[in-house]
Amino acid sequence: MATIDEITHEISIMLPKLMKGAKSSFLSKSNISSAQMIMLVSIHDHGQCKVKTLSKERGISPPTTTGLIDRLVRSGYVKRDSSLEDRRVVMVSLTKKGDKMVHDFLRTVQDRWRNILKKLSTKEQEQYLNILRKIVGILSEKEG
Repeated sequence: MATIDEITHEISIMLPKLMKGAKSSFLSKSNISSAQMIMLVSIHDHGQCKVKTLSKERGISPPTTTGLIDRLVRSGYVKRDSSLEDRRVVMVSLTKKGDKMVHDFLRTVQDRWRNILKKLSTKEQEQYLNILRKIVGILSEKEG
């Protein structure tokens, strides 16, 4: 039986490969970086939101967030507006083009996972999902 250190080492090697594989096929066909796609998905999840909210959520500096948003605005994926309550506050939301990009990306990722999970038994699929739920719950506890 493997030790916890051996398991964590193997997971640390496999996870980046797993994440890269899920994103690379879609991103290689588009003109968008991985960081930009993550930002689009974050905006999609929030709906219209403050740039400051995205910075905090992603754990990146406001200037870095602004740079990502600038590129997404120039590409037509995101639009900027001023808050109705305070014009100094910048709000961002997806354009139709951005919304389509996120939906296409999520569909591609789901299709890829479907093809992977089909190679597992139903019991293994359920075990995998339960383990992921548990991990997400643990991560949520640490954030809160």
